Amino acid sequence: MNSTFSRTFKALCAVALMALLSACGGASSTIDPFTPKRIIAFGDGFSYVDGNGYGLSTVRTNEVDNTIVGRIAARVGIVVKAVSSNPLAATGGFSYASPKARVADVGTQINTFLTDAGGVVGDKDMIIITVGNWDVYDAVMSNANMDTAATNLVTAVKRLTNAGAKHVVLIPAINMARTPWALTAPNSKTLQEIQMLGITTATLPSLTSLNYLMLLKITDAYKEEAKPPVKFKDRSGDFNSFAGKFDTNGSTRIVNASGLAITADTGLYVPICAAAASRVDTDSTFATGCALPGTTDYQTYVFADDINLTPLANRFLADRTVVTLISEGWLP
Repeated sequence: MNSTFSRTFKALCAVALMALLSACGGASSTIDPFTPKRIIAFGDGFSYVDGNGYGLSTVRTNEVDNTIVGRIAARVGIVVKAVSSNPLAATGGFSYASPKARVADVGTQINTFLTDAGGVVGDKDMIIITVGNWDVYDAVMSNANMDTAATNLVTAVKRLTNAGAKHVVLIPAINMARTPWALTAPNSKTLQEIQMLGITTATLPSLTSLNYLMLLKITDAYKEEAKPPVKFKDRSGDFNSFAGKFDTNGSTRIVNASGLAITADTGLYVPICAAAASRVDTDSTFATGCALPGTTDYQTYVFADDINLTPLANRFLADRTVVTLISEGWLP
């Protein structure tokens, strides 16, 4: 692992932690912040856990905060476990997520939850949805329609809010152009083309972008409400701060946060699972996790596989989400 990158990434994590601690210190100034008694998770590998709450689409460290949803839940002392082995109850954390979930899968997960919950979401429930990475993947590989995916997601979220959900946190796709998968030029797509399928930016809005369309449609769906029940938490900016960038000439050259040019074979964008002695739950393209390596290298890697992130990167993105939720009174 490049030592300069390692130091830079650790510094970014330190900054995130300092911001989080600062926000925690100021939490007492928030009048009656929301404290969830139950956290319900839907989505993809960012929320995919086993019966103990250990993340599965990552390096399997047997920790309850090695996923994005697990780390957010840890803020209020809740452990999110797979609902299949931890039946829904009045308190606790429950995940319906699956490793490569698309929007369509999230819709099914939500339907299952509402059936389990008798069609009612509690006042003290926080809903966390992580989805988008694999819909962008489908858009690249098979030209799946992003507008349809965004519309279907809003429809699914509306089912939750119509059932009483008042605190829904939606975390969309990371910038898929900055993953090891994108470096392979999948389906002959350039990095710019892949980025345009997942960005959310006022300066480069794109009606082919899943994140932009999600934001647009979610905002429109709740524009009449004084206190919208959905927070859209795009972490692309935070992800970009350590996951590098491509140059404007369309090269596959990658630049990390320290400004050093790197390529796919330097180790910085080699997924730790690819080098691990034991890969688990593999298919023809990706690992959805890997056994804990015999070294501590995974502690400075960004990617677990070609798309999913390591515990370190998951925690960084989760902590940035927690900071904003605290500032908005959605967490204590």
